[in-house]
Amino acid sequence: MTIPGLSLPELPDAEQVNFSGPVGVLGGYFWRQAAPAPVAVLLHGWGQDAGAMAGPARELHRAGWHALSLSQRGWCGSAGCDDYGRSVSTDLRVPLAWLTRQAGGSGPVVLLGFSMGGLGALLTASAPETSLVTHVVAVSAPTDLRAVYNSSSAGLLKRCYDAVLTPDQWHEGSPLSHAHGLRVPALVVVGTEDRLCPPEIGRQYALASGARLLEYPGMAHVPDEPQWASVVADTLQWVRNC
Repeated sequence: MTIPGLSLPELPDAEQVNFSGPVGVLGGYFWRQAAPAPVAVLLHGWGQDAGAMAGPARELHRAGWHALSLSQRGWCGSAGCDDYGRSVSTDLRVPLAWLTRQAGGSGPVVLLGFSMGGLGALLTASAPETSLVTHVVAVSAPTDLRAVYNSSSAGLLKRCYDAVLTPDQWHEGSPLSHAHGLRVPALVVVGTEDRLCPPEIGRQYALASGARLLEYPGMAHVPDEPQWASVVADTLQWVRNC
């Protein structure tokens, strides 16, 4: 899916930032600290843009972190065509390098993704581009594309996968296929009431990769505001204890 010419709306508490990527401009929002601090990059789910991750970004900023929420290729604020996370590790090279300079060399660099963004985060965590990333958090991520497709009754998801995924992406674009190549500590967050990406799929990835599994009773696919606050709090504690 290509979404040309759409700019992100302004947010009163964040800077708008743009980066040069392989397909053109990648846009996002940046919540800056006045001093060197740890950093987090946030990646949204399918059908969203950088604004969808403003809530957890603000939670991280309140905790003293720099936070960058980035629109993935093909979604509002960024050029190119949506490829369901296949190119995330490549697209993140420039933003990650820029963000680590803003951090002043202080603390961890955490990649936190929701749904499709979690898939892209885990793929990045198994790629050579992981060098700047120290921790990865994947929330409600489709870690096995074929299993998600077969278990879901959501027609929109199936039509999306049929239209976007290349023949080899069903395997190569599934984090489960690269689980043994995970290069950094990972936290996999699942909701017990997720009907889009069933929790057992996330459990399978955690078991195969050695990632830590965190289950939220009663959470559906999309965390609500209190659940996002809990995810951020648990992420901060997990990073401190790693």
